[in-house]
Amino acid sequence: MKKKTILITGATGGLGRAVSLQAATQGARLILLGRKPEALMALADEIVAQGGEEPLLHAMDFAGAQAEDYQQLVELLEQHIPQLDALIHLAADIAAPAPLAHVDPAVWNRVMRVNLTAPFLLTRACLPLLHPAQDNRNASKVIFMADDNSASYLGAYAISKAALSRQAAQWANENPKIGIEVFTPPAMPTALFARIYPGRAPDGLTPAKDVANKLLQHIF
Repeated sequence: MKKKTILITGATGGLGRAVSLQAATQGARLILLGRKPEALMALADEIVAQGGEEPLLHAMDFAGAQAEDYQQLVELLEQHIPQLDALIHLAADIAAPAPLAHVDPAVWNRVMRVNLTAPFLLTRACLPLLHPAQDNRNASKVIFMADDNSASYLGAYAISKAALSRQAAQWANENPKIGIEVFTPPAMPTALFARIYPGRAPDGLTPAKDVANKLLQHIF
């Protein structure tokens, strides 16, 4: 079976780490994106220690990244890989939950850049690396992360996630030969969940490892 090459954003987050580790155990070649170089290197060490191939690492802060930064990333990737089999958008920012009237405009812009603009710019830049379905060959997959939390007082987060689902639908309609999907995970005991519900115990939440396994079924 051909080895899958997968790019994962937010790789060192709760779900990102679980997806990265599980994909590595299935023989994938990984490109891991995250804000903190030290966290990426620690994750890479863990992947290698469990027998996985050493991943390619790229530190990038989506809150400040510009279109040319994503293009430079892809130009760098083209020196190492012929194509991407999957692009998984896991990076997300919620900031501090608050009513809209109290959201600082700078925070609004940051959340929108990370949750909405970054997936657009990265998908756009990666299009030359994504292969369409042809000759009975599986198409590349692009997976966007939705959140069906309809609670108020979440600031820009829920709005950005709703817009991201619409963005994914438009990408899918405009690129029917590429497998563009929206994945909605259940509540998990991650740092993001703790930001949304700071007083709630993690009892009864779905482990990130289980969610990672379900997500990766869309790729393997």
